[in-house]
Amino acid sequence: GGGVRADFEHTEVAVFVGKNPWQSHGMPRARTLLKEIANDPARAMIVIDPKRSETAELAEFHLAVTPGTDAFCLAAMVAVLVQEGLVKRSWVDEHTAGFEQIAEAFSAIDVDAYAARCGVDAELLRSAARRIASAASVAVFEDLGIQMNRHSTMNSWLEKLLWTLTGNFAIPGGQYMGTSLVN
Repeated sequence: GGGVRADFEHTEVAVFVGKNPWQSHGMPRARTLLKEIANDPARAMIVIDPKRSETAELAEFHLAVTPGTDAFCLAAMVAVLVQEGLVKRSWVDEHTAGFEQIAEAFSAIDVDAYAARCGVDAELLRSAARRIASAASVAVFEDLGIQMNRHSTMNSWLEKLLWTLTGNFAIPGGQYMGTSLVN
């Protein structure tokens, strides 16, 4: 299968949305890699998951959302990028279209209200978004917790905005288009 994949081997910040690779694997050397990221002070892991999973235990940032409210969490994180001027505008302007509409929509979001709605501390949420923005590379992996839940399309779009607005496509340690014989 093809589609967007993530380079966790080389990423500075690993983001798992509704995913616990400690158990589900889904990437080569999952447990070893998770431990490597967790034990490297230059790298960070962000887990957005209601459950304090084994992966969340290793994470620097565990955003324990109320089940079904992932869209509020992700939208608030995108809003932080937009409102705090953390979008990589040169990359976005060169590689995408429609940023003005995104900026307008996400400038209007009340980050504190959205954080309260999803049950995540607003400062923790802001810190996680800022860590994504400051990273040389970000790799994101969503799983069935998102894909088979409410608002799955909205969640997937918002998750992709996180890495697109920070220029983490087609770079080492980021997202890339991949194909393989085994999915």
